[in-house]
Amino acid sequence: MRKEVHIEEDDLLQYALGNLSDTRLFQLTAHISMCSVCRGEVDALRAAMAAYGATTELEALPAGARDRFMNRLQKETTQVETSSAVAMPSRMKRIFGWTRSPLPYQILSGALAAGMVFFAYDDAMRYHEMRQMMPEVARFETQMAKLSDLEQFLQGSNVQAISLHPKPVDKMQPEGHALYSARLGKLVFTASNLAPVPDGKAYELWILPRNGGAPIPAGTFTPGPSGNAAVVYPQIPAGVDAAGFGVTLENASGATTPTLPILLSGE
Repeated sequence: MRKEVHIEEDDLLQYALGNLSDTRLFQLTAHISMCSVCRGEVDALRAAMAAYGATTELEALPAGARDRFMNRLQKETTQVETSSAVAMPSRMKRIFGWTRSPLPYQILSGALAAGMVFFAYDDAMRYHEMRQMMPEVARFETQMAKLSDLEQFLQGSNVQAISLHPKPVDKMQPEGHALYSARLGKLVFTASNLAPVPDGKAYELWILPRNGGAPIPAGTFTPGPSGNAAVVYPQIPAGVDAAGFGVTLENASGATTPTLPILLSGE
């Protein structure tokens, strides 16, 4: 039994014969292009009608055949329309009645079916292909609209251009600079932007020997109000090949080994 979501058999027959208005034809074509059940029934109807035209030979009509055909056609049509004993829909009864109708009527049916098979089916397939392309067309139009809007925005005279950079810190970072001669055993060190030291504390400079030996103390210092400090010619041994220098926070009297963490370092 057919489901309500499918097209009624009478409408399918009219669709196959091409007897629908343009609006109704478009509606049914949209459904048939997506419904395999209805499409199969339409194909079966068209194939049956085409078979009649393809297998029937054209012959000359005998004398009086036209009048006899029209009289018989009118009689059979009246009988079909008034009969209530047959369960099959009246339009489907006409289809099967054509197999017993006179030769001119069969020829007309076959010719009509053969003409409709190609054009109606081709229209349905074209509409189905167009429906499949519609999402791609819509996405393309959306992208083009966005690109056009972006182009207008970038070229607008009221657009404000702003450059972003790292936010500056509240104060300059501490840094130190050392001038050192291993041969002469002389060292000049300057520092800036140093934080004040607690009471009883001082910064201490260290020489880091390249041979991996213990760090050598190179003098203590405390920064002034502006954070600057210097160590000039501290008492250090000559001939020490330095791999780098470091600064730590120690007791004001100085230390023999550095206390971590190392606040400044350089190689």
